[in-house]
Amino acid sequence: MGDIPALPSAQWLWTQKAGSSEQECEDAAYSWQSGEAGVDSAGRAVASLYVAVSDGASESLLARDWATLLVRDAVESMRLAGDWWQELGTFVRDLMERSALHWDAFLTRYQAERATQGRPIAWYEQPGLEKGAFATVLGAEIRATVLDDGTTHWFWFAFALGDSCVFQLRGGRLVESFPVRSVEEFGITPQLLGSRNHDVRLVAERMRVAWGELLPGDELLLTTDALAAWVLSQATDVGGNGIVALPAFDSFDRQDFADWVDDQRARGRMRNDDVTLVRTRAGAEA
Repeated sequence: MGDIPALPSAQWLWTQKAGSSEQECEDAAYSWQSGEAGVDSAGRAVASLYVAVSDGASESLLARDWATLLVRDAVESMRLAGDWWQELGTFVRDLMERSALHWDAFLTRYQAERATQGRPIAWYEQPGLEKGAFATVLGAEIRATVLDDGTTHWFWFAFALGDSCVFQLRGGRLVESFPVRSVEEFGITPQLLGSRNHDVRLVAERMRVAWGELLPGDELLLTTDALAAWVLSQATDVGGNGIVALPAFDSFDRQDFADWVDDQRARGRMRNDDVTLVRTRAGAEA
């Protein structure tokens, strides 16, 4: 079947909106990679890197906690489902049941901790807890597949609910954007997944799926909306040639990234919001 090459790592960089503390950042990200080769539905050897990002809705209570829980559950649901994009309804049901169970357990712990701290849930907080938390969610699988001729090809598969985005870059040029394709598509009311939402059919109808092939050296970016809008602006503004002038983040730490984001905000190129970037490269160690 051929050997599976080493999977790239996922570089995760984030910063909170200006004027907020790190603890107030409502974005979340999570990644997991398979430690050994598996087999896909066609019997081919595969290995995968799974990534998810989420942007908690500030208007809802405990949005940060919901986003943090959701990215882990999204990765787990993709990982356990195999070719999850082929049975989207089943995948959505598993994700929603998994996250609902974990959310209930979280709320039980949260309320108990508040009581122990002498800060029991106040009457005015109760409606917010009953309504639930809301967040966008974007998940991607980067899969190395050994084809029948023994060569390894790289593919990506992604799902999205809301305006967090995945971008495929080749030589710095934008070749794919999902689910948003232009800056004009960003609105003030993106699709969100609620912690109290149990309508699997409705969520499956609203969830979008895409996939594509990655050539060696291609980059895949997963971003929340503020950076996503920046990427699309770059791709259309720099001479209209699709070039995205991202810095070479390989040696960046989180403070370097925060400084870069602050500079873009100061220049009026990026709106002030929590920012998350997960970046990986096909066919090479990141």
